[in-house]
Amino acid sequence: MSIFGSMTTAVLGLNAQSKALGHISDNIANSSTIGYKRVDSAFETMVLQSSQRLHEPGGVTAQPVFMNNIQGSLTQVQSPTNIAIQGQGFFSVTKVATQGSSTLVQTQTGTVNSSAAFYTRAGDFELDKSRYLVNSAGYALNGWLVDPVTGVLHKDQVAPIQVNSLIDKPVATNTIDLAANLPATPKEGEKVPDSSIQIFDSQGNPRTVNFKWRQQADSSWRMVLDAPGSNTKPVDGTFTGNPATVTFGQNIAGQTAVAQVNVITIAGNNTNGQDNLRIGDTYSVKVDGTNYSLKVTADNIGSIRTYSGLAGALANQINSASPAASVLATSSGQTIRVTARNPGTPFKLNTDVVSGTNTTNTIVNQTSTAATASSGEIDKFQFPQTQVEVGDSFTINVNGTAISYTVTAATYQSYSSVSDVVSQLAGKINQALGSSVTASSAGNILSIQANAVNTNVTSSATVTNSSTAVNTMSSLPSVSSVAGVRQSRTVTLTGTPGDIGTQYTLSINGTAVTYSTTGEEMTMEDITAALANKINSNTSLPVTATAQGGVITVTSKTAASPTGTNTMTGTGTVTLNGSTIDIGDTYNITDSGGTTYPLTITNANYGLYDTPAKVMQYFASVVPGATASGNTLTLAGASGTVVDAPAAQFTLDQSAVAGQTPAHIGLTFGKTPETVGTLTNISTALVGTGSAVSAANQSAGSDANVTFTVDYGFGPQQITLNLGKYQKPGGLTQYAGEEINVTQLVQNGAPRGQFKDVVFGDNGTVMVNYDNGRSKMVAKVPIITFNNPNALQRESGGVFIESEEAGKPNFNDPETNGAGAVVANSVESSNVDIADEFTKMIVTQRSYSANAKIVTTSDEMLQEVLGLKR
Repeated sequence: MSIFGSMTTAVLGLNAQSKALGHISDNIANSSTIGYKRVDSAFETMVLQSSQRLHEPGGVTAQPVFMNNIQGSLTQVQSPTNIAIQGQGFFSVTKVATQGSSTLVQTQTGTVNSSAAFYTRAGDFELDKSRYLVNSAGYALNGWLVDPVTGVLHKDQVAPIQVNSLIDKPVATNTIDLAANLPATPKEGEKVPDSSIQIFDSQGNPRTVNFKWRQQADSSWRMVLDAPGSNTKPVDGTFTGNPATVTFGQNIAGQTAVAQVNVITIAGNNTNGQDNLRIGDTYSVKVDGTNYSLKVTADNIGSIRTYSGLAGALANQINSASPAASVLATSSGQTIRVTARNPGTPFKLNTDVVSGTNTTNTIVNQTSTAATASSGEIDKFQFPQTQVEVGDSFTINVNGTAISYTVTAATYQSYSSVSDVVSQLAGKINQALGSSVTASSAGNILSIQANAVNTNVTSSATVTNSSTAVNTMSSLPSVSSVAGVRQSRTVTLTGTPGDIGTQYTLSINGTAVTYSTTGEEMTMEDITAALANKINSNTSLPVTATAQGGVITVTSKTAASPTGTNTMTGTGTVTLNGSTIDIGDTYNITDSGGTTYPLTITNANYGLYDTPAKVMQYFASVVPGATASGNTLTLAGASGTVVDAPAAQFTLDQSAVAGQTPAHIGLTFGKTPETVGTLTNISTALVGTGSAVSAANQSAGSDANVTFTVDYGFGPQQITLNLGKYQKPGGLTQYAGEEINVTQLVQNGAPRGQFKDVVFGDNGTVMVNYDNGRSKMVAKVPIITFNNPNALQRESGGVFIESEEAGKPNFNDPETNGAGAVVANSVESSNVDIADEFTKMIVTQRSYSANAKIVTTSDEMLQEVLGLKR
């Protein structure tokens, strides 16, 4: 080989390494390009002539080797419209600018628009302004489209996927699935809460179906389906209600309360016409532990004066007490009448007298001074004590005339000491005998002197002291307390809660009170409580009512005995007819002169006049000239009248009218060990004019369905309510519990939906999501495979086009016929290995340098050849 041949070979080597470096440069530059496939270099030798004797190399050339079948790594992204292929194959894409072309290209699996004859692994698709799925290179994704009318997927032709299904047609509800446990023992008196679900009519309007529950017996329930707004009702109408009764129980008669009355008597001696009130005496009355007392003093004895005054003063103190005493007090003579303020409320009463100190007074004769020629005789008497008592009487007999002074309560405040008594005696002597004697006092000494000289005085002194006995107070109950009893009567109601319009009526003294059931009552106690409330709301009635269970107790507002009828007959001899006397009665006796004497019976005086005989005795004591014997009063010309107390007892009448049982669906649950708690029967026999129908086959394991029809103005809409399976757990059951537990209540309808987003689903489906919660498939992405994918012709934008060497495209469902799977929310990275590319770059650089060295060496050798001619 010549030197020129070596140089030519080296230049070819430089050219081949340059091409390889270009491939490496392209790979590194696109290492971050989505879906990019690297290009390797294949070096091919060129030989001009080669034999055993001669070899003339022609150099080398570099050919690209495409790695289109090598998988790049998949990276998860947030965009729901980004997809990648896991495995072999390509996406079919269309250049956006040429989507209007209508020329079809035949493929192995159908036809495709000629503008769509591009294939790529770059799956970073997003919606563009025309709602096409376009990747970053501007290519629209092709797929098999779903016919918007029939919903059929057309696989005979691919076209750009355009998301133009912006509105989702509403879907009318035709199925409701209900799973719940009804409590075997609901809370007594509490309504089991209604259940409700929103459904949709054919126009997409939201509607409501309500489920109303009521336990009829241990394992029997009523279910009412209510569809407001529907022209047809699942259940509607009523049936003849269950029997209802009102019966009377025990009647407890009333009893008038009688006030307790105690009479306190003050007793003591009377001396010299004076009640022996003693200074320091304390008189006490204790009522239910509260003490009311009065102490006799020199200041108040003048106002008290007598035992009668003492009784009045004590009565006033009781009545004026603050806080008020539980009794009222009145006085008459030496007695105090204590009456309970509240009839029927007893009180305890005690009395006590603490006596003051008693003084026994005496008079001591002193030595007399005899008469003289210049003066008369002087007699002196000494009163040795200092205190006097009411009733003490002091007497001085002077010359046969007795002069006396008696201590009284009226004068005690002014003359309360012995010196006062001495002074009073001296004055009285001077007043009576002043012409013959003169009396004077000096402290407790009384002097009496004859007025005439040589005249004697005959005198003596005596004292009559008040009794030393202690005064007493005694208390006796004259009328015993009688607790009032209010008349009461029990009324029992029977019926079936849940019926509507059942009427229960009680007439109290002719006034009717009626309660009509609403059907919402859970127990008979609810009904009795409602009737009792209506009675109590009528305040004009003389009774109150309470309810417990199914029984109402009607009780009089006042405690009063049944009143009797009394009459007075006869003139002159008046007879009071009747065996009882009632509080509130008024009896009148009119004498021959027309004067009427009335007696009204009250709580306070009832104990004194509780019989006809006592009433007539009263009139005998107040009507002049009248006498009484038993229940007869005798007085010439007298007559009598009676005004009876109004009747205090109440009367009851009753009635009951059966109502209507509302239409409903009957549910029965099993009781045997095998079926306990499971649904064993659904009865629609009592749905009335409603449309609900249960399935004829109710054997174990069959569907427990109720079908009903509603119509909201857009035609009949049939709905199937699925309650599970007969005699199987799940669905509707009745197990232990106090509250309903709904575990599933769903329906299959949907309102009109607005476009929300587009996502890729399983197996390459393109799904449009709507804001009504529904999704719809609008297309499916095929995976295109080639027999020789590495022979595809590359175009800008990471796309390939068909070549003769690659073969015809095969359009496949993902994961079929060797096609890869579509992975959503992911993109495929470039399959370039940077480290490998850098290694190849170093090798290429060295090879290039070596070829350049051959060129320089050949040049040097040519220089030597050219130098030979010199």
